[in-house]
Amino acid sequence: MHGAYAMKIHRAVIVLITISILLAGRSFSQAERATSRLKKPLIYQIGNVVHINAEGPRPLMRALDALQEKYGWIVDYEDPQYPADSDLATNSASLPSRRHANVRNSGGEGFSVEFKNGPAPDSGPDENSVLTTVVNAYNEGSAVAQFELRRGKERDARFAVVGVGVRRQHNEESSSQPILDLPISLKAERRTAAQTVVVICERVSEQSKITVTPVIADNSRGGRTVSVGGVDVPARTLLRRTLASAGDRLSWRLLYDASSKSYELNLAGRSQ
Repeated sequence: MHGAYAMKIHRAVIVLITISILLAGRSFSQAERATSRLKKPLIYQIGNVVHINAEGPRPLMRALDALQEKYGWIVDYEDPQYPADSDLATNSASLPSRRHANVRNSGGEGFSVEFKNGPAPDSGPDENSVLTTVVNAYNEGSAVAQFELRRGKERDARFAVVGVGVRRQHNEESSSQPILDLPISLKAERRTAAQTVVVICERVSEQSKITVTPVIADNSRGGRTVSVGGVDVPARTLLRRTLASAGDRLSWRLLYDASSKSYELNLAGRSQ
């Protein structure tokens, strides 16, 4: 009898141990899944390697914002003219994946890229090299748009990331002339920087037949007087000259609204 009782106790212990193991494994699995769902920071550094994980609407622009915040760079960004049926918030899952050595697809929600900061963790990277790597990584992923990195010929030599093409239905690629490439004429009169930006947008709207609405943040020096003008000069060049004359560390974000087929030019930044 004692032997039968001991056998029952032994079996009960085995059952309890088995249940404990199953529960522990289940808890570990749940914790592992929860950890995998945690979003990585947009930009972070380990040693001398900087990682960028840009997701959500306009991931390339978000990456540029993070680089500006980290290094103090001034980089302009310009949307291409997205088709009305495109989803410019994500990379289309139906598009073929073109892999880049420094990029990982992230479920059609954005892109990831990494680069070396420099020989030491506190050393700064080369701006041209990093921006080239980031733009190429975005372009060579499943992007709905294609961008070019451009450097101005002005004295400040600021960079611009410019949308030059989009993918439409059936994977068809089409080029898109950047609207700020349009040559415009502007009389060199003394105006405030804000007034000059407004006039530039008006000229571009007239030339392109696409409305470009300026939005100027309060933290800019839009009230400073400048004298910028020229005949048949690209609108982008006149914008650069205006911001340089205003003495502001401003960058612009030219965003396209596919539903209204119009642009919004946002100016914001920190004054010098």
